[in-house]
Amino acid sequence: MELCNILKYDRSLYPGKAVFFYKTADDDFVPLEADINRIRGQKAGFTEAFTPKFTPKNLAPQDLAHCNPVVIEECYVPPNVEHIYCRFSLRVQANSLKPSGCSDTSVFNTLQELADVFKACGGYKELATRYCKNILLGTWLWRNQNTGDTNIEIKSSSGKVYQIDNTRQLSWDSVWPEDALLVLEQLSEEIHQALTNPAVFWCADITAQIATAFCQEIYPSQVFSEKAAQGEASKVFVKTKCVDGRHAVSFNSVKIGAALQSIDDWYLAESKRLRVHEYGADKELGIALRQPNSELNFYSLFIKADSFLDELKQQKNSTQIKISSQIYYVFSVLIKGGLFQKKTESRTQE
Repeated sequence: MELCNILKYDRSLYPGKAVFFYKTADDDFVPLEADINRIRGQKAGFTEAFTPKFTPKNLAPQDLAHCNPVVIEECYVPPNVEHIYCRFSLRVQANSLKPSGCSDTSVFNTLQELADVFKACGGYKELATRYCKNILLGTWLWRNQNTGDTNIEIKSSSGKVYQIDNTRQLSWDSVWPEDALLVLEQLSEEIHQALTNPAVFWCADITAQIATAFCQEIYPSQVFSEKAAQGEASKVFVKTKCVDGRHAVSFNSVKIGAALQSIDDWYLAESKRLRVHEYGADKELGIALRQPNSELNFYSLFIKADSFLDELKQQKNSTQIKISSQIYYVFSVLIKGGLFQKKTESRTQE
């Protein structure tokens, strides 16, 4: 199969903003707000004292002792508050079953048939389970996972309520207790149905209750902006305006989506999980692990759709279906959505 001039997929996962708040005896929703602090920043960077060639600069003894005034936003748990809550919504649609735009009929038919056979072989179940694990483990809390006991509650549009009492007792590869495993199986089945049935409208309301220490620091999303003007904060948090005019610190939807999509461990044996990306971007190392000159990147695998289709057809009626990691990876990218044509510059939807 060849890439055509127009080829796109709508994303299948639609997370909302995740909002931080706490509760009091009088109010079940008090927005967690940020503070603006003015601090004296230390001159401790490499370029403060050295040239790019590692030659010491000609400085007076006092030069590195001076401080730079810095304005930043910070966020801490208010005194006497024992739990912080973080809540977001998730909508799932069956948009990977076929392209949302395609200029070649034969390519469209191949991709639609590939999705149908992948669905018949149970492939979407594995992907749904992986997304579900990230929900239940609280991966979407990012740095805020490193705290006390965290309980997660999911209310789905099916009317069911699921709960994990303490995410710290679970890990991706560990053996889950029976009650947590049952939640994983039932919730992932709901997500599986939403990924595979266009007639299903499915959404969930997901809330984490985080046990905190006294005045513990909280880490919301940061706003990426140009260099701050004099007197303005150089570090600003993402916020959501509440009906009473207050602003609750938040995670943006892209950061939530990135956590849910951190399922790609198919590129190497015993590898860490990456956020799904066409070239396997590893943000920690600052490199791409699915290089264009390898057979591991999305586009090199995507054009093998015909051979993948034949491979799945041969297994469709088998009692022991084994789907290759390459096929799982391709469909994880299609669920993420994006533009995959070859003529115009590709811009992936978040």
